[in-house]
Amino acid sequence: MGFMPLRKKMPDCGSTTQQLNQRMLQLQALYRIAVATASTMKPTEIMRLVLDEVVRWTEAVAAVVYFYDQQRDRLVPRLTYGRAIESSLLPAQEEDGLVTEVAHHGKLTQTPFVLRPARAKQQRFWRITIPLVSGDETTGVIDLVAERSKRFEPETEEFLSTLASQAAQVLRNALIYEELEQHYREISLLYEIQQEIASTLDYNSVLQLIVHRTKQIMNASECTIRLLVEHDGKPYIRVVASSGKDFIGPEEVPLEESQVDQPVIGGEMIYIEDVRTDPKFRWREEAKRAGVVSMVCAPLVARRRTIGTIRLYTAERREFDLSERKILSAIAGQAAQAIENARLYHTIEEQNRQLLRSYEELRNTQKELLRKERLAALGEMAATVAHEIRNPLTSIRGFAQRIQRRYAHVADERLAEYTGIIMEEVDRLNKFIKDVLDFARHAKPNFERTNLNTVIADVLALLRDDFARKEITILPDLAPNLQETVCDRMQMRQAFINLLQNARQAVSRGGMILIRTQNLNGYVRVRIADNGCGIPRDILQKIWSPFFTTKTHGTGLGLALVQRIVDDHHGRITIRSKEGRGTIVTLLFPVVENEDRLLSRTADSSDSSS
Repeated sequence: MGFMPLRKKMPDCGSTTQQLNQRMLQLQALYRIAVATASTMKPTEIMRLVLDEVVRWTEAVAAVVYFYDQQRDRLVPRLTYGRAIESSLLPAQEEDGLVTEVAHHGKLTQTPFVLRPARAKQQRFWRITIPLVSGDETTGVIDLVAERSKRFEPETEEFLSTLASQAAQVLRNALIYEELEQHYREISLLYEIQQEIASTLDYNSVLQLIVHRTKQIMNASECTIRLLVEHDGKPYIRVVASSGKDFIGPEEVPLEESQVDQPVIGGEMIYIEDVRTDPKFRWREEAKRAGVVSMVCAPLVARRRTIGTIRLYTAERREFDLSERKILSAIAGQAAQAIENARLYHTIEEQNRQLLRSYEELRNTQKELLRKERLAALGEMAATVAHEIRNPLTSIRGFAQRIQRRYAHVADERLAEYTGIIMEEVDRLNKFIKDVLDFARHAKPNFERTNLNTVIADVLALLRDDFARKEITILPDLAPNLQETVCDRMQMRQAFINLLQNARQAVSRGGMILIRTQNLNGYVRVRIADNGCGIPRDILQKIWSPFFTTKTHGTGLGLALVQRIVDDHHGRITIRSKEGRGTIVTLLFPVVENEDRLLSRTADSSDSSS
């Protein structure tokens, strides 16, 4: 009995060759991806290369690539293939159930894809959803649809999983690189803005620099800074800087009335997706007119104290992801410190100015005290000297008159001339003594309600002939409704006489003198202007000094007396002059009802100036 030998089943050479070719094509695809991804570190470009290979291998008609957004904790569609997203075969929404499920369990899934009934009879599709898993992390999902009547083969699933695993590792590295690049950009931007802010300590410049650079860095449409202020112990929030011409809402509101700023002052960062409709945002109509939509508001914290808020507005709906909020928070920290430094510098600068003003006032007070002491000593000396001089002068003049009368019949012209000169010089000395005594006496003003127009009119009538002899034109411009004030009429009369006589002496024959009165913010202003020779600059600083004069005949007490009269009336006097052009003297006297009011007003102005 023999045995029939068993026939050994030989392998199908055609099938083996096909499998080898298929494997070769897969390896070539993996190699192409490896080579291509080595040339870029941009996640979107990497996944575009991967998607092209997947579509080529599966003959997909539509596909969507989702990236996992760690900051928002959701899958976000980043790339598509085939028909537009809104009309594609795939639901490219962020919360697609199957995509989310595959991302969680990390396994490739195939499902039949059902079309609308009208087309179901004509075509059949399969959907394959591939997770991009690197280690224990899902970095994304590829979701695609291919036109076919049955599932993809296990070999195809294996290849797609291998390709996805390789792509996931490359994608993870690219995302890490992108994140590091983002951090580098953030640090660079923060360093840049910190350098710019530190370049100035001017308060307003710091505020404007912050709003404009923050708006630019954050790609916003508007940026405003609001700082805490207090009125009667109640906190308010006040807009102190804006990147635009206008800002949304009022300039200042009580903190308790702002539902946005209240929690931010407490340390929170507030985000409003649409300020045009959100009830927390009070100024919705203003936001519509300004064309802003989303808003984020961060606290300004300096030295562990919230000093205000910084707001960003955008012209479109925007979410402000975690990295953007971190940048804004860092900018807000730098801005708060810069604002506090600028405030401190501004405060020190203002205190320094006040100190300099106080020092200047003290120096002027000391100079004034020394001047008054000198004048007092001069007055005492002048009274004694004048008394001693007057008696001999009286004798000299008397004897000169007797000689003139006794020898009047003698035809001696020189004798008459000499005695005339003696009497003129004695009269001049007597006038000088009288002026010195009047200046030294310093009579207290006798205040009464007066309209200065009447005083000026009297003076002009008194001096009319003097001006006419020199052909000088007087141009009075007296305000018809000039307010009354309290003054000593005789002292005012003397002051205007002195000033007008000085102007007359400075003006050439045929010149002009203008005298004008007007009401000016609680003061009566008197201005005397001439087109005379003017006063040299070096002399202008000395004209108020007693006994200083540039005239051959004169005591040098005229302007010193005017200055004293103005001071006694708590007024002000200034002189502007230009050589060859003329001089303008301006006097200001406060408008008050009585002497008590004059003194109280002066005390108030002294307190405010200090």
